[in-house]
Amino acid sequence: ITLSLIIVIMLLGMSCSSQPASSDTPTGAYDSCKGFADSNMIEDLTGTVGLVERTQILDIDSIPGLTESGAVNNCIIEVFRTVSDTNQPSPGDSLTISIVRFESKEQALLLYNSALASALITAEQIGDIAVIQQGLIGNDSYLMDVKKGGVGAIAVYVQETAFISMSSTADSEGKALLDAGSLTAAALLVQARIP
Repeated sequence: ITLSLIIVIMLLGMSCSSQPASSDTPTGAYDSCKGFADSNMIEDLTGTVGLVERTQILDIDSIPGLTESGAVNNCIIEVFRTVSDTNQPSPGDSLTISIVRFESKEQALLLYNSALASALITAEQIGDIAVIQQGLIGNDSYLMDVKKGGVGAIAVYVQETAFISMSSTADSEGKALLDAGSLTAAALLVQARIP
């Protein structure tokens, strides 16, 4: 009887584990620019506490050429540690995410290819202090890690019809809220929230 009970429990456990898990991952909203990333997500990733988030919906008509290129929405999300009364992020304590949604994936890929070409030229010009890795966040993605000059790491990728650019600035000592590895991890979390 005990053996039969163990077999039944194992079979029930296997059938439950084969059921698809419900997704608890929130989905971002282009009309509010909320849900793509938040301070809790970055705090969990970095172990940093006291971060705040700020979102901004940019008017695509106010940016020359953006509407003509097929852009539909443009969101800016900042996650940073408040360090003064001005409530402005300081180098080394901030992450900025730009998400531009286009009418089609092809239009997003045009912007991605242009950004990649520019990054490759920049990396060639500044030499060994810049490292570019492609394909870390998907087929159409790159990560550029600049070791000096306050730049930090930049992740750029396309998900569905969205072009996403994420940058983590470095301070004068080269410290950043997110290094190249944690920026890649953050990019994958944001990618899962793109509708």
